Amino acid sequence: MSNYTWIETPAWQLQFFGLPNRIPWPADAQQPNPEKGEFDMPSLLRGVQSCVSSEPTIIGPWRGFVEASEHFQEMTEALEDQEYARASELLSAIDKAHPGSAYGLFHQAYVFRQSGNDQEAVRLYAEAAQKAPGVPFIWNNLGAMLAENGERAKAVQAFTNAVNLNNNDTVALESLVQLKAAVKLLRDQKDPNSAVVVPVEQFRQMAAGQIDQIAANLDQLIGFGEQMLRDGIIPDVGVKALEKADAMRPNDPRILAALGAGYRLAGEYDKSKAAFEKFTQVNPNDAWGFFNIAQTCNAAGDKPGELAALEKTISLDPNIQAALGIYFDLQNDHGPEKEKVLVEFADKRGAWMPLLLASSIAGQRGDNPAAVAYAAKAYERNPNSEEILLQYSAMLGDAGDAATLETMIQPAVSGGRFTKRLDWNYAQSLKQCGKPEQAIEVLRRAQLGDAPEDFKTAAATTIEFWSGLRAQSGEMLEVHQAGSLLRPVLVSLDGGEEGGVLLNPRQPLPAAHKLPVRAKENGGTEARVRLQQGQAGLGSAPKPLGVFVVKGITPAADGPTNIDCRVEAAPDGRLTFSAGQDGRMLPVEWAGLA
Repeated sequence: MSNYTWIETPAWQLQFFGLPNRIPWPADAQQPNPEKGEFDMPSLLRGVQSCVSSEPTIIGPWRGFVEASEHFQEMTEALEDQEYARASELLSAIDKAHPGSAYGLFHQAYVFRQSGNDQEAVRLYAEAAQKAPGVPFIWNNLGAMLAENGERAKAVQAFTNAVNLNNNDTVALESLVQLKAAVKLLRDQKDPNSAVVVPVEQFRQMAAGQIDQIAANLDQLIGFGEQMLRDGIIPDVGVKALEKADAMRPNDPRILAALGAGYRLAGEYDKSKAAFEKFTQVNPNDAWGFFNIAQTCNAAGDKPGELAALEKTISLDPNIQAALGIYFDLQNDHGPEKEKVLVEFADKRGAWMPLLLASSIAGQRGDNPAAVAYAAKAYERNPNSEEILLQYSAMLGDAGDAATLETMIQPAVSGGRFTKRLDWNYAQSLKQCGKPEQAIEVLRRAQLGDAPEDFKTAAATTIEFWSGLRAQSGEMLEVHQAGSLLRPVLVSLDGGEEGGVLLNPRQPLPAAHKLPVRAKENGGTEARVRLQQGQAGLGSAPKPLGVFVVKGITPAADGPTNIDCRVEAAPDGRLTFSAGQDGRMLPVEWAGLA
């Protein structure tokens, strides 16, 4: 009597493993119940093994599947341990025994993703989705890769496919919300668990239906329209709300400004320009109204109209930086002659912003005396402008003029009338002038009181750098455009061996990891930590990130001396390192790639 039987089941696992819906199943095992998510893989393997053993001449994928299954557990463990090269070898063995399965393609895609080869990962995820279109998590992984690489429309379709398979797929639903292809709404504003996700078109209909309901409260109607424009999901509904508001209260500057922006967003440039022109008729001395006309003309390709609007803008206010930058074409031309033009314009109009722009241009080409002179002249015209003080301070730092820095900038910092940006800028300039102790003291004082938390954190980190308690690698990390690590960061051991992974590939940045290190150098008073990005045997060769040296360690009285180290990766690719022992930070330095 056979110890297995043939059954039919639509379980998604069969698609995933490249098996037909008719499978051998142990006679003594409970049969799968896909509706309840019940499917026992060990029973499947046992049934297939029994089939292969009792029917040596059987045709189909069964024998290859049994052979491939011998590697499943080890391959999973390799992925969990971030041993991607080993996982790749095992996947090759699996594919050789049981070729073309969505299981193999899916995990190969994951390995390529972790090694930084997005193009191949996307191809393999897409092929896996074709092989097993009924498996939602394949579509989710494909969608995530497409979204990370700027393929929004394709990503939306992939996540939509996942939702069509499972209406409650939270990964796909949240991803569609992030891509602004769906909207999350709260049934109860005080209960985050009451959230529901609706398609954009349904949300558009719901929002459009509110316009008439709130029209009796004009301010609410205007706020609703502005909110729809800010959200950017259904700006057309925002425009409709604002059009109704405009009909109820014609020539209102707030409504006209919002309408002009909404029309421009929709590509209706004639309507946008008309709305802003009405705005300038109501407020003829508002320079920003004319600058908005210039932006609309630029979007419409109307260069003469843009130039005329810019000229009007700077005639009303010669200190609007954005307008000056466009009018004087500073993006494409920022040489010494342009400085002269800016200074002449500034003198003619008694303006200060053109002088700051001239100062920046001079500073970029290394003419520190001119950069300082322009900033000083701007300061004479408006000594109460923080923007001028920031530029003046920075240029004095570049010039190494500590005396003028302390005479002109320090009183403004001490007066406390300006934001913490000035304290920060002043400290940086003091550091440039060779006064690190004073710079550190400025940042320490600035941290006191009601300073913003992000400023306090940035100041504390900078003090650690300047005090030698934090070091930065001279090599930049490979970072994905989506803001994650492209390849893993790991320890390089002596003899070329690789240690454990500290920061995982695709980990969102910023990210940090702590690791214990044993002090072995100079009688246990120093330690060396060598880092690399990427693993050997997988894609591109590992990138050395250099050696960090920890000093000032107190050797343990008995046994080995261990310290705590911390590695941090920033979104811009900077890698920093710090270390501590018994609650105190230790001096560290980057020793290069040697």
